[in-house]
Amino acid sequence: MKSKPSIRCMFAGSNTSMGFVNFFGEILEANTNRIFIIKGGPGVGKSTFMKKIGQDLLDRGYNVEYFYCSSDPDSLDAVAVPSLKVAIMDGTAPHVMDPRYPGAVDEIIYFGDYWDDDVLVANREYIIECTNRIKDLFNMAYSKLKEAQIAYDEWKGYVKRCVDRTEYQRYANLLVGKMFKNFDVLGKEGRARHYFACAITPSGIRDYAETLLAPGMNVYPIYGGPGSGAKELLRRVAHIAEWQGFYTERSHCPIEPEDLDMVIIPDLNVAVINIWEPFRSAVPKDAGINLQEGLDLSACFNEAKLDEESRRALSSSRERFLGLLHQAMNDIAQAKAVHDQLETYYISAMDFEKIEQVRQRIVQRMLKYGKGCLSP
Repeated sequence: MKSKPSIRCMFAGSNTSMGFVNFFGEILEANTNRIFIIKGGPGVGKSTFMKKIGQDLLDRGYNVEYFYCSSDPDSLDAVAVPSLKVAIMDGTAPHVMDPRYPGAVDEIIYFGDYWDDDVLVANREYIIECTNRIKDLFNMAYSKLKEAQIAYDEWKGYVKRCVDRTEYQRYANLLVGKMFKNFDVLGKEGRARHYFACAITPSGIRDYAETLLAPGMNVYPIYGGPGSGAKELLRRVAHIAEWQGFYTERSHCPIEPEDLDMVIIPDLNVAVINIWEPFRSAVPKDAGINLQEGLDLSACFNEAKLDEESRRALSSSRERFLGLLHQAMNDIAQAKAVHDQLETYYISAMDFEKIEQVRQRIVQRMLKYGKGCLSP
């Protein structure tokens, strides 16, 4: 009996303290067969188009990856089918994508061919007003996330002063020893894929780590927030795996996008995941994983190293960070509300019947890259 096809969910991009950061170039690995890039305005049906394609391929037995939109977490930015080496993605702002190998690998699907220009021209003033308002709201959100980063760095600085580095290194070495039974090198170059498992969205923090951890995977949680050394340890795990020649999946942290919040090593059937609020409050429960004894880095924390004034400053910086993060998400929520209004002007201009015909043709073209259609 064939196993049920799987759906993995993640974000190719996220709202961060550095603005919008994305890994759209890593949706598929090398030797891609085909990438379809959709161009068009809001409300033209890009996300629905991709969702239907994903469902068609699931119904035929293919595993599918859904890349959600951090600015509208109920919408898709891309769909990938790893076994077919095909993907379809939204190539409009803020993640503008253009063909790298036009015609040979990538091609553009322009939804502007299926809208009524007269309808859009009639709503020109409203479309311009909404577009500009959305831009302003995102600028406000990113400014607050930058302020939040400053408070975060202060919070992190106070915590680092309290960490017993000797104890930390001892615990870290124990965890690394559990994950890597030996240090044999595979004799090949380690590869990495980057994405966001969780993102800052208009509806709060959205986390899809549960869908990324395979059933039976050995998962090691690291409990620890800013300054605890959790992200330092995740970097260490990723570097060791790369040095040994393993392929890794690396989930980045929305508030520190250059750092990681999860590392998956499929060949070892192992993952290490950072647990800290507000981004991830607990280890995913429903993934059928083998939860291993991880690390609680509070064991390395000695608050007595801080005087009373520093303790108050630590608490204040944490509260400022959380407050600014909440304000930024409110701005992003307002931007989504305006974006929803903007979509209505485009929806009324679209010929969705013709778009459906295009979708059916795209599915058939994707299936040609398989060894025949798989039965549902």
